[in-house]
Amino acid sequence: MATLEKIRQQKMWLAIVIGGALLAFIIEVGVEAIGRSAGKSVAAKVGKEKIDIMEFSRRVEQDAARDQQNQQQYDAAQRQQKVLDEMIGEKLLGQEYDKLGIYVTDDEISELMIGKNPTPAVQQFAQQAGAKSPAELFDFISNPGKQGVSEASVAELRNEWNRVQNDVVKQYKLYKLQNLIAGCMQANDLERAQMSEEESLTNVTLFAKQDFSTLPDDQFPVSDEEIKAEWEKHKAMFKNDEENRAIHYIAVDIVPNAEDIAAANKIANAAYVALQKGRGIDSVRLLGTVQIDTAKVIKSDMPASVRDLFAGAEIGAVHRDSTVNNHHVMYKLINKQTSLDSVEVAFVVVNGDRKTQQSVIEQLNSGKTIDEVKKAFPQKLEVTDKSWQRVYQLPDSMKAKIGNATPGVYFAYVAHDKAAQLVKVTDKKAPKLFYTVATVTYDAYASTKTSEDLRDKFQQFLNKNNTVKAFEENAAKEGYNAVEAVITPNTPQLGGNQYGYGGIKDSRKAIKWAFDNKKGDVSPIFSDNNNVLIAVAVDDIYEEGYLPYTVPQVKEMLTIRVRNAKKGEALIKKLQGKANSVEAYAQLMNAKTDTVDAMFALNGNHKLGQDYGIMARMAVAKPGQLMGPWKGKNAVFVYQVLRQEKSERKPTKEELDKRYAQNRGAQIFANPNAITEILSKVNKVKKSIIDFY
Repeated sequence: MATLEKIRQQKMWLAIVIGGALLAFIIEVGVEAIGRSAGKSVAAKVGKEKIDIMEFSRRVEQDAARDQQNQQQYDAAQRQQKVLDEMIGEKLLGQEYDKLGIYVTDDEISELMIGKNPTPAVQQFAQQAGAKSPAELFDFISNPGKQGVSEASVAELRNEWNRVQNDVVKQYKLYKLQNLIAGCMQANDLERAQMSEEESLTNVTLFAKQDFSTLPDDQFPVSDEEIKAEWEKHKAMFKNDEENRAIHYIAVDIVPNAEDIAAANKIANAAYVALQKGRGIDSVRLLGTVQIDTAKVIKSDMPASVRDLFAGAEIGAVHRDSTVNNHHVMYKLINKQTSLDSVEVAFVVVNGDRKTQQSVIEQLNSGKTIDEVKKAFPQKLEVTDKSWQRVYQLPDSMKAKIGNATPGVYFAYVAHDKAAQLVKVTDKKAPKLFYTVATVTYDAYASTKTSEDLRDKFQQFLNKNNTVKAFEENAAKEGYNAVEAVITPNTPQLGGNQYGYGGIKDSRKAIKWAFDNKKGDVSPIFSDNNNVLIAVAVDDIYEEGYLPYTVPQVKEMLTIRVRNAKKGEALIKKLQGKANSVEAYAQLMNAKTDTVDAMFALNGNHKLGQDYGIMARMAVAKPGQLMGPWKGKNAVFVYQVLRQEKSERKPTKEELDKRYAQNRGAQIFANPNAITEILSKVNKVKKSIIDFY
């Protein structure tokens, strides 16, 4: 009954949350219907299996509902990309489970769900549902008649149980796969001996280095032929599994101009003048344009800028923060009041009529224990252990009930004809001084005229510069920044990082346009994000295969590699044989000497930069022998081993096995991300979500 009552209490809240999320989902994924009307119904293909757009849409809806319930916000394209990646991962893992015969037996499911040690997720779910254990919860939903409730009453809870069980089964299958992979990657005796040797000897090494950046780039020109040759040598680095498009885009922020800022300052100044009048804030409310939030807090919870100021101030005191980024903030002390803060209470919920409620109160207050009263009223009581509750924000009438309550005596805190919540106060904390503080805020925003002017100016630029060449060359002249980018059909936002985050919200339609049009085309203005205007120019199209060396980012990388190689050769020629000590070479390099502990087991050291190969060379060098100059990736090195330090302690087999797993085996290849990444290479994955924009 306790479980069922919690479900009843939460139904209204869940309906609001899911309803709101559904509305958000309709806005985000309503374009799905467009795709279906065009004969498209597949969000992605994983090998020969398809992810249907309707199945995908339902998952996005569920994800949106969870986000709204947790008060999290995502860009629509980011959410869709995240959900699709999750579904693709599930397909890949499912296919692998089938190939390897990985499954979970009924006995294993029972042990995981209601055994002696249920999984944490199941235990948490049972606790949230009000059950003492998962076994008790399972018995409740399996045999509702024993609790005097109908099958329909537990349907919702049973569905949730099944969802949790499905998640547990998925996790256990993954656990089995991870163990299988880890079992195939165990260190043998030869590898342990090698690791032990690599970790036993440390070469304390003196070195000096001259970075390639110390040489001017213009003295080392790089030809197109050299870049192409370097590309051929490292072609595999530029494998391209899907079509890419090189673009330039301009994003125009819709921001307030000087007139808008002046108008905002005028309103904020008027608000501050009004705020200073009297002891209340009604005069500020009359302005109608500012935001007002009132909170009752203790001193430590007050905004930092007024914490000490208001602590000793009279009611009606005001303060105005410095304006940052046209964001105006001001405060007013509305009231000071000593009030009850926290009480320790015990709750009893009575599911019954008024007569039953009164009878329970009388028996509890007559000295009978909870267990004795429960026997008299089976299936009627829900008891909560004692806990501390903050009461200062309760309505005065409710707070008075708590504050005036006789300690140790149950009373009806909330009651109606079919149920009541009984409360017993067991302890009180001393009253505290509370401050009622009003926070008034106002932001400068772009007016309709400003927005229209920005759009008109941008449109005039596009009308005059409707070719890729003009778009890119003339942007800066007109005060715009044409940003270079390479995008894929699955890029969720313009301007984001490699994981698709931190970019321009609601810019996916501009990406879609870039893939629907030809090389050399310039887009119209996109304004799906109300704060940004976007236009795109398509520079080039790179088909699936390998990104050519002419791609700007690829060309820049290769140019640096070729130029660094030339700088390294020039430095070697300049330094070779010109000194007989590390210190003398350091003078020639105009550098300082330093030391590093070199061990073959280490990948590198921050003092050596990104030149990991130098660590291995230092680790095997003989003491006292001057080595170098040696050309690395970013610098030329000279080094000498000063002494060798041999570890007297040999690592145990368990320590070596753990390090092997961390550096070479299971922890690298048996984690979920690595597994799905590898499987996606074996089973061709094609995402088609861009078709539904």
